[in-house]
Order: sequence, then structure tokens, then C-alpha cells
Amino acid sequence: MADSPKKPRGGFQGGVKVPLVFSSVVGIIAFVVATVVGTGGLNNPEHPLRLDIGLIAFGVGFAATLVVVALLQLTGRENPDHISEGSGMNRSSEELHRAAVARARERMRRERAEAEQAEQATGNESATETDDR
Repeated sequence: MADSPKKPRGGFQGGVKVPLVFSSVVGIIAFVVATVVGTGGLNNPEHPLRLDIGLIAFGVGFAATLVVVALLQLTGRENPDHISEGSGMNRSSEELHRAAVARARERMRRERAEAEQAEQATGNESATETDDR
């Protein structure tokens, strides 16, 4: 793997920066909403801001969004071409399936030919027996 050329990855699929920024924005929104709601609104001077609830909401929102974005990126990514080449675990399953189907068809063709030969042989034997009588 060390000698495989690395392609520059850019855009939404390849970067790490965009999912982190998106998750941070969602976390900040969750922080603000949870802090305000946990306090009882903005016009409530008797209760202090509930930063603990806001920080918990930030962490949950950030982590959940980051996991979802990472999973979406992984499902949308195409497999490299070198994975389906080679032998052993990297063999193409389509080629294995085609080879198995070809072997099965050849075996069925051989069995049919043997059955026809056996039928012809028994047909010839019965014909010679009737001729002998």
C-alpha cells in the first residue's frame, strides 16, 4: 500500500473539514437552544443560564451529526478498482459465479449425453433381441 499513488481528495466527499464544521454548527445551535430552554427563556432574570445542559446538548449534537455525516460519506464512496483484482480474498465474486455456472452447465451437458448414449445402447440391444427371435 505504501507504493500506491495517493489521489488528492477534495470536495465534500474527501475532506474532513466540512463534516467537522457542519457538526460544530449543529452543536452550537443545540447548545444555544438547550441553554435558553433550560433557563426558562431569555426574560427570566431569577434563574442563571444552564450552561451544563447546553454543554451536554452541544456534545450530543456534535457527536451524533459527525457520526451520521461520516456514515453517509462512507456509503457514497466508490470502491477502488484494485480491490476486485488479484487472487485470494480480493477475487471478484462475479468471475467465481460465472465459473461455477459454466462448470454446472458442462456437467449437465455431459450427463445428458451419457443418458442419450445409454438410451441408444438399450434401444439397440432390444432391437437386436427382437431380430434374433
